[in-house]
This record gives sequence, C-alpha cells and structure tokens, in this order.
Amino acid sequence: MTDLPDLVRRATALSILLGATLGPIAHAQPAAYPAKPVRIVVPAGPGSAPDTLARLFAEHLGRRLQQPFVVEPMPGAAGILGAGAVARADADGHTLLYGYNQLVTINPHLYEKLPYDGAAAFAPVTLVAKGGYVLIGSPALEATDLPGLIALARRRPGQLVYASLGSGSVANVGMELLKQAAGIDLLHVPYKTGGASTTDLLGGRVHVKLEPTASAVPLVRAGKVKGLAVTTARRMAALPDVAAFAETVPDFEITGWNGFLAPARTPPEIVQKLNQELRAIVDMPDVKQRLVGFGIEPTTTSPVEMAEMIRRESAQWARVIRRAGIKPE
Repeated sequence: MTDLPDLVRRATALSILLGATLGPIAHAQPAAYPAKPVRIVVPAGPGSAPDTLARLFAEHLGRRLQQPFVVEPMPGAAGILGAGAVARADADGHTLLYGYNQLVTINPHLYEKLPYDGAAAFAPVTLVAKGGYVLIGSPALEATDLPGLIALARRRPGQLVYASLGSGSVANVGMELLKQAAGIDLLHVPYKTGGASTTDLLGGRVHVKLEPTASAVPLVRAGKVKGLAVTTARRMAALPDVAAFAETVPDFEITGWNGFLAPARTPPEIVQKLNQELRAIVDMPDVKQRLVGFGIEPTTTSPVEMAEMIRRESAQWARVIRRAGIKPE
C-alpha cells in the first residue's frame, strides 16, 4: 500500500504539471470584445452622409455586440482632425474610424505634415458602401455628353469652368485626371460648400462639376442639370441613359467609398470580428435598402482586399496630384 507522503508528493507534482500546461492557455485567451463602449469617429459634420451612414451601422453593431457604439462627428481640415484622432487612439478596437477614400488615398500626397502616417496608421476592416460620381453640367452648357464636353473644351481651352470643394477634393483630382486623360484644359474654381457650387452651376456661372451619386441622381432625374457621364466602370442603374466615362476615355474610373478602419496594430482577431459583423449587417435587407436609397452600392471586402484597394488608389492619385501640381489651400 502506498503511504500518505508518497500520495501527497504525486498529487503535488500533478498539480504543478497541470498548472504549467493550462496556465499559458488561460492567459492567452483574449478579453471579450467589446469590453466597453466603442467610439466611432466620423471626419465630417453632423447630418452629413458619412455621419448618417455611420449611425446606421453603429445602431446594428451595438445591438449585435451588446455594447454602445457611439458616433462622434469630427469635421475639419479635410478630414485630417478625425483621422488623426483615431490614429493616436489605443489599438484595442474601442476607437474606430468611419472613413472615406480621401483620408488615406489623397491626403497623404497633398500634405507634407500629417498627424498620421498615411494609410500605414490604420488597420483596414472592411468597405461598407461604394458609389461613383456623376459629371453634371449646367442647363446652359452646349454639350449634352462627355464627348461633346471634350470637343467643346478643345475649341475653348481654359474657358470652361469646373467647380469643386477645394484643392485635393475628389472633385478636383477627378477632373484633373480627366484633363490629363483627354488632353483638355478646364478652369478650376473651388467652393466652400457643395450647395454654393450647385447654385452657380444652375445659374450658368459654372459649367460642370463631379457630384456624388446620392446628390447628383435627383438633380439629373428632375432635369435641373445635364448628366454628362458617370465615373463607375459601367452605367448606373439609377441613370441608365448616362454613359460611363470609360465609354469615351478608356479605363477611366473613380469610386467613392466609405468603410471602417481601426488604429494600426489593432489585434487581428478584433479586426476579423468587426469584419464579420459588418459583413453580416451589410447583407441585412433593410440595410441594403437604406444604402440603395442613398444611391450607394452596398459592398464589403476582407481587410486584405481593402488594403490592396487603398494601395492601388493611392498610387493613382499620387501620379495625378504630382503631374497637376495640386497644392492644399
């Protein structure tokens, strides 16, 4: 019969062995996410399209993950203030950026000193919405389509005016891309607000501008402006009679997108969890209906796909900005 001291020694050895084996596994388990309310920074003003869409996703994320997702609009400086705040935040998934393409594909090539290291400051999560732009023309414009505009611009170099929301905006770099691709000269006039530029377009003081789909489609359908071309690869279902740029200028495509990014070095398991939840939300019929109602294409990507898209677009805009000599105002 085994004596008691021997049994104690064996039990002690077994407990030490189990502790050594199970201890690291227990410590390796990540804390439940989210462990507290999550802040979603939107580098745009309250009531803007990004703010409205961010709140739609925040509501569903909060319901699914059982923590509040709080949207914080942070407009200013071409989105730099909001993007910089997220880049500096703790990389624990409790601060997210509801961003758009200009922040990581255009701004890094415009500003010498950013408070964040371009796209490297963020961990892409997923796109949630994608749309194009419509080149709209004044009712007084002689041209009715893109070939007509190009021909008119060649007859009147430097006399046709295009509006934008300032140097480095998508409307600015997009029109500079057209000028380079088509070999035409247009005069750029920046505006502080989209409403002011639209008013001048309707009054004939501005000839053309690139307008986001959500606001352009109602204007074209109402006959208030001319729809000259769309920047998507193919014609839009919302404007089937308006040709795509690529039908006249090969390979010309500009997409505007919204998506979620986290601070760089956010744990991959948190990024993946957010990706899965957001993809499920975008697939919900009511969410799809809301997005389509804004004239936006519901879309999702993997984090790797989003990173590659950012890299590709960033390279394109770097070339355009360098060649056109665009400087921030």
